[in-house]
Amino acid sequence: MQDDDLDHLLAAAAKATPAPSEALMQRVLADALALQPQPAALHPAPAPARTGRLTRFLQALGGGPALAGLGTAAVFGVVLGYLSPTTLDYLTGSTADAAEFFPDADFLTTEG
Repeated sequence: MQDDDLDHLLAAAAKATPAPSEALMQRVLADALALQPQPAALHPAPAPARTGRLTRFLQALGGGPALAGLGTAAVFGVVLGYLSPTTLDYLTGSTADAAEFFPDADFLTTEG
């Protein structure tokens, strides 16, 4: 037997693929279907809880983190308004010069 003979035999064997029997295919499909995961039972979603007007308003502002920021800014504004430089003079007993950043609003209407 030569190498060419072996190549011919292997080529002939590769061309002639045996078809599986119908009974084998039925058993394979039955095993595959038996191993498939079962779908989870569907449960209806709970009805959403009704929210009040205040809750909807707070959610519209952005929820807890946004409310914390707004509260912090409000407290800071009140403290800054109360503790002006003249009030600091009164509380500390010393004098401090108040700085006027915008002594008048004429710069808004002038050109140049």
